[in-house]
Amino acid sequence: MSGMATPRLVFVAIPRSSCTRGFTLIELMVVVSILGILLSIASRRNALVLERSRDAALMIDLAHLRNAVHQAALESGGVFPATLEELFPRFLSRKPGAWQGARGSGVIGYDPITGKIELRGPDGITPSPFLDSKGRPYGEY
Repeated sequence: MSGMATPRLVFVAIPRSSCTRGFTLIELMVVVSILGILLSIASRRNALVLERSRDAALMIDLAHLRNAVHQAALESGGVFPATLEELFPRFLSRKPGAWQGARGSGVIGYDPITGKIELRGPDGITPSPFLDSKGRPYGEY
């Protein structure tokens, strides 16, 4: 083995270019600030969509309640039920109670003579003065 030459390791210094050093602090701060701006825009939009969906659910519940009142009147010869509680469980799956929208709440008003249902304010007497997510009063639903 004396005739074999021992291999030599040669270290070559490769200069580091500016492309391989990573990101600077300024670049990272710019990216984080852009992401923050996009997130704030998306969260505001998401909150508005959630408010509108709550108001839409309230309108659907109100339509179900009105349909149940008219179904009960049809089955009883045109006489509306004396109270909304009489609709449960035959015409409604749950007892009607207070209403809750995205920007207001109150009491469900019912007139047993005309069968009219309206959303009233917390006092239970006047139509609700609160505005929904589109700017309409809940009392006009």
